[in-house]
Amino acid sequence: MNDFTDLFEDFPELQSDGIIMMKEVCSHFGLLFSAFALLETGLQNCFVFWQLRQSLKNGKIRSEEHWQREFDALQKKAEDATFGSLLRLVSDVRELDPHMPDLAKLKKSRDYFAHHFFREENDKMHSDESAILMLDRMNILRKLVKVSEDSVDMVQEKIFNSIYPGVDMNGTLKRIMEAEKADFIANPRTKFGWEHQPP
Repeated sequence: MNDFTDLFEDFPELQSDGIIMMKEVCSHFGLLFSAFALLETGLQNCFVFWQLRQSLKNGKIRSEEHWQREFDALQKKAEDATFGSLLRLVSDVRELDPHMPDLAKLKKSRDYFAHHFFREENDKMHSDESAILMLDRMNILRKLVKVSEDSVDMVQEKIFNSIYPGVDMNGTLKRIMEAEKADFIANPRTKFGWEHQPP
C-alpha cells in the first residue's frame, strides 16, 4: 500500500472532492518543470561567475567595460545552452564536482519530462489511482531537484563571494528582483517569447 502522507501534507487540496486528476497532473508537471528551471538558472550563474573569476585571475578583465562585455557574452552563452550542454560548461567548476552525479541523473529525468512524459504517461492520467501515484513520484522528484538547486546555489554564492568578498549576494539579488518586479507591475509585459521567434 502506498503512503501519500508527504504528498497530502504538501498539497492538501488533493483530498478534496471534485478533484480532476488530469488537471492536477498538468499542474504538477508545471511545478516540476519550474523547479528544473530554477536549478538551470543556478547552473548558469555558476558558469558565469566561475568564468569571470578565471578571466580576472588571468588578467583578461582590466576595466569595467571589459567586465561588462565578458559578463554579457557569458550570460548569453549560458542562456543559449541546453541543460546537457550547460552541465558540460560547468564540468570544470571543481566546487560542483560532488554534485555532478546527481545533476546528471536529474538531467535524464528532465529530458524525459521535456520529451516523453505526456506521450508515455498519458494513459495513467485516466486512472485516479495511477494519477495520485504519479503525483507522489513527481513530488519526490521535485524535492530532489530542490536539494540540488540549494547545493548549486551554495556553490554559486561561494564563487560570487570569492570575486566580491564581503558583498551580500542574496541581498543584492533581492534588491535587483524587487526593482524588476516593481517595473513589471508598472509596465506590464504584453509580448511573449514563443510568439516572437525568428523564422
